[in-house]
Amino acid sequence: MSRQPTDGESGQLTALLQAIPAPEPSAEFVTEARRRYRAAIEARDRRHALLGLVAALTGLAATAALLGSTVQPAALVAWLAEATADLTRWTIGLGVIVALVPPSILTVAGLGSLAALLSLVLIARAQSPAPVK
Repeated sequence: MSRQPTDGESGQLTALLQAIPAPEPSAEFVTEARRRYRAAIEARDRRHALLGLVAALTGLAATAALLGSTVQPAALVAWLAEATADLTRWTIGLGVIVALVPPSILTVAGLGSLAALLSLVLIARAQSPAPVK
């Protein structure tokens, strides 16, 4: 069983460790250590994001399982079939539009939509002036 060092022993240990001659780390070492630290932080953040995604998908699966047990399975299958048919219709329509409309017009329309969206975002972010008293 190990014992905790007393304050005097701790101070003595600190003084001994500081007395050990050690060269200053090179700039290359410091740069590589920072890069590894950032990579470790990014990996931790990715793990947290993945864990959140797994938790959300687990909740969605549990909700779907509970919904499946309360709703008739045939109604759920019919709803999924209808949603798939709608998605297919929209995809085919988009394909027809892309095939018929020249790319230059699609580009101009896309840029116009993007400009309109950006202006809405800028308007939403602008602070309203204070009311005059």
